[in-house]
Amino acid sequence: MPKTVKDVLIINDFAGYGRVSTQAMIPVLSHYGHHTYALPTSLVSNTLEYGRFVIHDTTEYMRQAVSVWNDLGFRFDNITVGFLNSHEQVDIIRGIIERNQPSFVLVDPIMAENGKLYDGMYPGVIDCNKKMAGVASVFVPNVTEACMVSDMYLDKPSLTTAELHEMAQKLLSMGPRDLVITGCEPSDRDVAFNYVYDHETDAFHEVVYERIPTQFIGTGDLFSGILTAECLSGSSILHAVKVASSFISIVLQDNLDTEDHYDLHFERYMKLLNI
Repeated sequence: MPKTVKDVLIINDFAGYGRVSTQAMIPVLSHYGHHTYALPTSLVSNTLEYGRFVIHDTTEYMRQAVSVWNDLGFRFDNITVGFLNSHEQVDIIRGIIERNQPSFVLVDPIMAENGKLYDGMYPGVIDCNKKMAGVASVFVPNVTEACMVSDMYLDKPSLTTAELHEMAQKLLSMGPRDLVITGCEPSDRDVAFNYVYDHETDAFHEVVYERIPTQFIGTGDLFSGILTAECLSGSSILHAVKVASSFISIVLQDNLDTEDHYDLHFERYMKLLNI
């Protein structure tokens, strides 16, 4: 059990089919003993990689739900934010943060990878995530998302170590307290790492991991779930990234021969998370 059980509001999309977004974060946070609540930003039929999907916008539901919660006096001291589907949702979320003054806000700008936006993204999603970066305790973009939010190196297929550091500095100037840029593979070195800024030590760190020749949908959501759970249980951001990186490497390595890479079955590995 964690040293202190925390309540966590998960603001993210909800997929009917696939262990992604909210569906990935709830099991992890619950495993750590934290209490979870959800505010879906959209309902998604299935993960987008299947090629056919339906996305139902829930902005009006969010607005009404938050109004009821305010009337009932519900409070949230810890919040995670993922997929966004409209500028109005940013205003709603920032209103939640202003009202609750949470001690922890993780923002994962789920929108892009490998140099381009995901299929089905709201056209203004980059601007939305620029606004959310400023209210984050922890901002967790991958390299493509970091480039888009910072408006840097948008046309470069890969960055040098120095360019990654420069981009990290730009992102930190936008307001987040801690920063984790995932999936860094600098062009000037043969290494893969997650790049971490820890405000407590005012230092940058490289959490190196082994490249695994496969890709599963939902690993980013799983990473953010473990990161949140570890931080709320008292870990430093650096230790949390090490735990999340190690766990995902083990799960991916053990599933190299799995045919369905759109639905990662990670639950049976949760006992490896030493809590």
